[in-house]
Amino acid sequence: MIIYGINPVSEALQSKTNRPEHIWITRGKTNPRLQQILQLAKRRQVPVRLESAQALTKKTHTRDHQDVAAEILEVSYTDFQDLVQANPGLLLLVDGVEDPRNLGALLRTAEATGVEGVLIPHRRSCSITPTVVKASAGGAIHLKVSRIGNVVQALEELKSLGYWVVGLDMQGDHSMDEIDAGGLTVVVVGGEHQGLRKLVRKHCDFLVSLPMKGKVSSLNLSVAAGVLLYEIVRKRLED
Repeated sequence: MIIYGINPVSEALQSKTNRPEHIWITRGKTNPRLQQILQLAKRRQVPVRLESAQALTKKTHTRDHQDVAAEILEVSYTDFQDLVQANPGLLLLVDGVEDPRNLGALLRTAEATGVEGVLIPHRRSCSITPTVVKASAGGAIHLKVSRIGNVVQALEELKSLGYWVVGLDMQGDHSMDEIDAGGLTVVVVGGEHQGLRKLVRKHCDFLVSLPMKGKVSSLNLSVAAGVLLYEIVRKRLED
């Protein structure tokens, strides 16, 4: 997989599992952050090649490469059973998010808030792509991401293991203050177009809505998820 952008390549160089095989940098660029990538690549013994900007655009299929790209092995997914056996305290289930930039933003938020695993269905959901990695500012590289088959079956198994299922829903009848964030928790967010599906909503222990005080009726997915996840973090820090 070819990833691109300063943050994703920097994060890949620091990763234990997704370290680059090769790095390409635009010839003649003196950006201090590119110089840091060069120095880190030298320490990690990762080969660096200098290319023209046109060559990087062709290699990455975008002009938004920020003069650096890297080849990594395909981002590895974690088996669902292996993930839950590690008893992660906070999970994020992303159901039906099809836009790679939305998924990347969610993964960036998840990594920043200490989410210990992300669940993504095989169907009707975006996979981890270079665009997702770029939009996540490299956060996707550090997360344990599991592809799952049936969302409802996964939630049922998690509930049997003691997880509280918290769905983020505009029509939810619970506020963030009402959720118990101290135990095992899985936060569920729906897709861009329909939100949480009806059957998924039925399997949530709490349906949480965010207070909207202005004239705008909703927030984008990553912002809404970030508000809820940081509230969970805040509660856990207070305990």
